[in-house]
Amino acid sequence: MGQNISGNRQMSVFSFLDMTLITCRSDALESETFVINYTLLYILSGTGQLFIDGQKVELVRGKAILLLPAMLIKWNQSANHPLHYYCLTFQELRQVAEGEQIISLEKVTDGSIFPQHKQLSASYCNELASLLPDMHTCLMSANKERPYKHQAIFHQVLDALIERKETESSIDGNASIALATAFMEQHFDQEMSRDTLAGIARMSPWYFSHKFKEVTGHSPSTMLRDIRIRMAKKQLLRQDCSISEVAHRVGYRDDAYFRSIFKEQVGLSPTMFLKRKRDKIAALSYHYAAHLFTLNVVPYATYVEQKRENHRRQFHPSIAYHLRRARKLDKIDMEYNFQALVQAKPEVILCDEFFDGQEKSMLEKIAPVVEIPWLGLDWREHFREISAFVGKRREADQWLSSYERKAQLIRKQLKLRLGDERVALLHVMNGKLLVYGMRNGGSVLYQDLALTPVQNASDIEVCEEIEIDQLSFYDSDRLIVVIDEDKLSKEAWNELLKSEKWSALQAVQRGHVSFVREIPWLEYSPFTHTMVLDEAARLFG
Repeated sequence: MGQNISGNRQMSVFSFLDMTLITCRSDALESETFVINYTLLYILSGTGQLFIDGQKVELVRGKAILLLPAMLIKWNQSANHPLHYYCLTFQELRQVAEGEQIISLEKVTDGSIFPQHKQLSASYCNELASLLPDMHTCLMSANKERPYKHQAIFHQVLDALIERKETESSIDGNASIALATAFMEQHFDQEMSRDTLAGIARMSPWYFSHKFKEVTGHSPSTMLRDIRIRMAKKQLLRQDCSISEVAHRVGYRDDAYFRSIFKEQVGLSPTMFLKRKRDKIAALSYHYAAHLFTLNVVPYATYVEQKRENHRRQFHPSIAYHLRRARKLDKIDMEYNFQALVQAKPEVILCDEFFDGQEKSMLEKIAPVVEIPWLGLDWREHFREISAFVGKRREADQWLSSYERKAQLIRKQLKLRLGDERVALLHVMNGKLLVYGMRNGGSVLYQDLALTPVQNASDIEVCEEIEIDQLSFYDSDRLIVVIDEDKLSKEAWNELLKSEKWSALQAVQRGHVSFVREIPWLEYSPFTHTMVLDEAARLFG
């Protein structure tokens, strides 16, 4: 089954994943997780409650619910009436074509093709009551003549679901409610009445309140309160203003009332919330975790890759939740990490800017997010921001003063030894050849130690991929080389050694090539930069 998304350029293909008939154990009373794939639930019996991104849905016989990827769900059930339900999961894959040729299939998770309300209509539920048992029977039976009959029923389920969007979107008012909710998100700091919001939704005030509760599970005033408290948490975590100023920034003119509402919703006063924020930090930046280590703060959850982390080994036992790390996380690793964070329940999430919109939205469902830009600031600015965040600015200043004294001493020694000799930092990674600029190891070499870089290092934001034929452009008196352990990198290194371009380099001819490890040289943090100072002194001293 396909749905035309944009002329003949893109099509959506729906892939059936699984269908199960689930009977919950009576002792399994509660669970919380992120939805990974499109999930259609149909309740056969039992009672319970499902919280979808914080919005409550009652689970009763005959109800159907559509869950979209990235929704955070938490459910509980009655011990006396455990839930019994069908669970159908599927994917939407979008074909990306050039001319007549399909060049790729991309997983789509926005759910735009489906009804945007989670609880599906009574008429659709009646259709599911007949379709799903047949589908499950076909799937479970070993019918050799018609092994894919369940697929045909699956497409009937989808056809009916998509038709519901077309027939119900004009009368369900969801788009109007979404406009009012978006207004709250953007103008939470302003006074707003029910009449104002109803006007935005183009509804009467009474009908607006009724429809808002039906669609969101909350009253408008409760939704606005929740938005303000969420924004207040983010403001408090930044520590750039007082609690009184935070109250005014999020729309509360009465400080005492703000403190009372905050404690009622969060379970802590604003003051206690600030004191506890460092207890359970999830550091979703490999570099920022190292900043915390430097300040003797161990993240509650962070990336751990023990085989490559001898320098961090002392902290591993104290990290409660080890998240998966790789050069490029695949979807399975990402899903694992998000589910681990749901279980960890951190107080705050510290991250950089390298999360897309959906991922950031998922993080904000778990805990308040503090984002510190990695590219916009250098490592010293990162360190000062993070130290202020955990209340250790004085310790950071003391550490930096000690580091500057050490760097100055080594800088003087190397200046006498090397003079104006040029230094280049090369990295063979995933079979590619990279040259580094003024960040990572280059930051220590060219800034802290004032060594002379290759001619365009200041123009390289982090690193730049080059071809072997471009090596002469980065010719230098001394080379520092990092070679990764993977097969592609070793093969690329052997190829490089055989090339005339490599043999012609001044550093190679003079025997001034030094081989170093990826860690500490390519980690951009105070925790490793002091190690790089020591290694540079050993290499060139």
